[in-house]
Amino acid sequence: MSPSTTIHINDELLSRIDKTAKEKATSRNRFIINACEMALDNEGGKWPEDFFTTKLNEEDLQLLKDSVAEMERAIVRARRNRGDIDL
Repeated sequence: MSPSTTIHINDELLSRIDKTAKEKATSRNRFIINACEMALDNEGGKWPEDFFTTKLNEEDLQLLKDSVAEMERAIVRARRNRGDIDL
């Protein structure tokens, strides 16, 4: 048996997945596996070649740093069932 995992999907997306899986006469699990395989087969996860080479000006760099810090705080606050994490 394959290992299991948990993912969090909002209600709207889950409804769309369930509707499409039903139309294709397949299970939700099989539909999600197929979608993941298709994404990976179509070079999913590969960044555009120059994606990380863009130089930010100081103002944009500071905005990015502030946004990341805000996101980290939100993630830590939202973690209800796990211990402390090191970000």
